[in-house]
Amino acid sequence: MAEQARAVMNLPEPKIGTAPDTDKPRFVNLPSWLWIDSADWEPVSATASVNAGSVTVAATPTRVVWDTGDGHQVVCESAGTVFSSSVYREEGSPDCGHTYTSLPSGGAGAEVDLSAVWEWEVSWSASDGRGGDLEDLSTSSTVTVPVSEIHSVVTHTG
Repeated sequence: MAEQARAVMNLPEPKIGTAPDTDKPRFVNLPSWLWIDSADWEPVSATASVNAGSVTVAATPTRVVWDTGDGHQVVCESAGTVFSSSVYREEGSPDCGHTYTSLPSGGAGAEVDLSAVWEWEVSWSASDGRGGDLEDLSTSSTVTVPVSEIHSVVTHTG
């Protein structure tokens, strides 16, 4: 019955948020912020019942593993902090971010896939008091983001 309940569990996919926004470029050597919708960072449960009793399966969010599209992974133990000017930090997000250090192979403005894999620990409990752990679950989402760079020229005047 636990596997039955686990099979019908409806876990949310991560709703990816970034700063800069996904349609704006990330610039080489400037930090970008990563987060998923924190409203979804809640346990999810499903119950299967028969005449003899019931089994409830609960999935608890544990972390988000980001594939940044440049060969790096970022592991965040929370949903991350939504960017706002009131929590802006020059060194980047307080809990979940990434700094691209080089342009993608397509050059300035080329897009990379930014993926979030949301990992969930799963356990079960039966109406007769028994319980245990089940195989973890994950959900994922991917967006494309442009990566560019800023050039500056220093000139001497007068």
